[in-house]
Amino acid sequence: MDGSSQITEPITSGGLESNNIQSHILDDNQLFLLYFIMGTYFGPDLKGERLQKSVLQRIAEGLPPYTSDHLAGTHMKTVEVERVYYYVLRKAAESVTVKLPLLYQFFEGNVPAQGQDPAANYPQFPDLFPLQLHPHSRFKNRHKIIENIVFINNPEIVYIKPEDIERFKRLTGLEDFLLDSDAARLHTSIYGAGLHNAAVQEDESNRELPSPSSSRGSQKTRRIDDILNPQDHQQHFHFVAPISSVPYSGKPMMYSYMASLPTKDDSNPMEKVGPAMIFLPSHPTKKEWTNIVAATKSGFALTGSAAMGQVGPVIGLMDIGECDDSYLFRVSLPGVKRDEREFSCEVEIDGKVLIQGVTTTGEKTVYRYSQVFEMQTQNLCPPGHFSISFQLPGPVDPQQFCGNFGTDGVLEGIVMKGRHQNDQ
Repeated sequence: MDGSSQITEPITSGGLESNNIQSHILDDNQLFLLYFIMGTYFGPDLKGERLQKSVLQRIAEGLPPYTSDHLAGTHMKTVEVERVYYYVLRKAAESVTVKLPLLYQFFEGNVPAQGQDPAANYPQFPDLFPLQLHPHSRFKNRHKIIENIVFINNPEIVYIKPEDIERFKRLTGLEDFLLDSDAARLHTSIYGAGLHNAAVQEDESNRELPSPSSSRGSQKTRRIDDILNPQDHQQHFHFVAPISSVPYSGKPMMYSYMASLPTKDDSNPMEKVGPAMIFLPSHPTKKEWTNIVAATKSGFALTGSAAMGQVGPVIGLMDIGECDDSYLFRVSLPGVKRDEREFSCEVEIDGKVLIQGVTTTGEKTVYRYSQVFEMQTQNLCPPGHFSISFQLPGPVDPQQFCGNFGTDGVLEGIVMKGRHQNDQ
């Protein structure tokens, strides 16, 4: 090796349309998008290059190979590269998007080849960014990084074949190549077993992690994002045990707890009663139900499926599922801030899950634009820091965890079972 860059030209293989995720063989559309996105939106970070050029643009323009002397000495978090990939494919079909384990293989240059002819496959990441110039490592033993690459959010495309541009637009659902730089690098997306929601990708931990040479078992946790260091005296911790929810088939009811009701006939009719419930022995008519609700001040009624859910705290209700090789959990987090600096989900090797974040609801006064609202009720969780912890049914592999905190206020996570558990 002379320390210079040598990039393989793309050779398009046949038009395989089937989704081969389960067999770990990527089809032509998946390989095309991997190669095209990484080659178009990323390039080498070179000294003195005012207009940064992508890898594919350098190939098209026939620029000479660069050496280590030309490199700027910068680095980018691997998770940011992952996020850009999933951001570009946020509107794409599930069948063309590569899940995280195979994306890691692409970064390592280990994606299985189609057929017997290696030349029939697209170049992989180390072919675009040679490892001797763009090594993969850990920054201060924490973040996974790739050295000397740069993200180009508005790449030049005049050199790209029209048919490749149309194919890219058709597969991604995008109208142009311009990306919002901040949105792409902060984009979060889940891509786990059978799920497609291009709204999320897990982040690297900012806590100390073992070096790549350490044993897999020592990698205890995997976090979605760093948590903002809260002041201890302002924290409110809410610990929740796993909930086994059974569908309720009886009459819908809404309750909190029974208040001590006055029993004397001479009680003050204006005396207020604390939190209470009303039990209806039979289904009321619509008119009766309307009258009952109307008799309350700032009260509310639940009917249908909303009245049949698990009764409990507003934040922290959850469901846990299991398949042969992984666990799935869903946690209700309404009003929780979706800011990666203030939200984290940590999974430990023994199956313990710890969620930490900040709630923004329950204020006494709400300011919206030029208006000020004095809240008549405050039923939602009060604002402040919170923590939720629960236990999955068995040990897991924290490095195989994907999480999606959607705009619907539900955190959904999938984590692979521990290797020894899968072997049983």
